[in-house]
Amino acid sequence: MTVLQAIVLAITQGATEFLPISSSGHLILVPSLFGWDRFGLGFDVVLHAATLAATVAYFRRDVWRLILGVFSKTEERARDKRLAWLIIAATIPSALIALALEPMVDGVETLPASSQVTITGAFLVVTAILLTLAEVFARRSSHAVEAAEDIPMKQALAIGVAQAFAVAPGLSRSGTTIAAGVGLGIKREEAARFSFLLSIPIIFAATAKKVLLDVIVGGEALPAAGPLAIGLLTTAIVGYGAIALLLPYVRKHSLAAFAVYTAIVGTAILVSSVLF
Repeated sequence: MTVLQAIVLAITQGATEFLPISSSGHLILVPSLFGWDRFGLGFDVVLHAATLAATVAYFRRDVWRLILGVFSKTEERARDKRLAWLIIAATIPSALIALALEPMVDGVETLPASSQVTITGAFLVVTAILLTLAEVFARRSSHAVEAAEDIPMKQALAIGVAQAFAVAPGLSRSGTTIAAGVGLGIKREEAARFSFLLSIPIIFAATAKKVLLDVIVGGEALPAAGPLAIGLLTTAIVGYGAIALLLPYVRKHSLAAFAVYTAIVGTAILVSSVLF
């Protein structure tokens, strides 16, 4: 892996992990577009670690309050405690379903690159449909949940289930969770905030699993120190910036732009796969 490849892939991961357009899908599309080999599980671990770092850094105050609130019995920490347990509860079905779907995802990764690109295109279209439906349901909802701390438990669990299915390449994790939240009547900005906080335990678990099973036990090689360090730093910086841009954006705008983008890219991929 060259330094240039590391930078391009890191920017791709940092931006698309948080914008609702699918990081897993773009990490298949970008190497295919440039004719590169896939970067491998070792670099995947680096990207996930950097993504986790960006999320924790941006939401560091929220994370600290949630840690303090988990076992707190004081009224002062009641709302922090409730949000912490909502995230824990939503993570459980998310992790269980994701583990059940893992063989399917592993099967996709063994397919030829052209087939992976086609599958990605199909799921990008699904992402576009979900984002569009979320806006339709949001406009029909008369009672928006104003803060993540006030999300009903059933809705939190539904968002956790939505997150699990985002293991499919092209099906955006942030897209499915934000769409689920908005469609269930949660303010866009708070749906995005809950989505990002919910991503922390699942990304941590996925990163830890890959480090233990793939790198340490499986002996998966890591990139050279230079590309590795640059990839880590670039992903973290771009990811932090993507969160900082998305939250104020969804406060004033709908998800329509992301729906249009994923629909166009996904449809273009499917059409080209049929024609060529």
